[in-house]
Amino acid sequence: MIEQAVSLTSIKTSDAAVKTTPGWVHWVCGSAGATGGAFQLNNSTDDSGTDLLSGVVAADSALFFGPFDPPIRFSTAIFADIPGTNVTLTVGYS
Repeated sequence: MIEQAVSLTSIKTSDAAVKTTPGWVHWVCGSAGATGGAFQLNNSTDDSGTDLLSGVVAADSALFFGPFDPPIRFSTAIFADIPGTNVTLTVGYS
């Protein structure tokens, strides 16, 4: 059964946990400054897990991924890997 709860949001600008327990990612919004940048969402409590979603945000732009139907299931935890300092990532999750 897929969880359909209202999404919570988490805003990250560097590597950090979005959720420290299993969860679902419903959508992701990324924005970047002058040089753009990449991001990954790992199925892990740190940066060592499997990437379940990755993307690149072009310079001086924003990009919306989703809504995912069904949401992406993270069986361990949700960890945002944001190399560099140029990307802001907002994750809708439950």
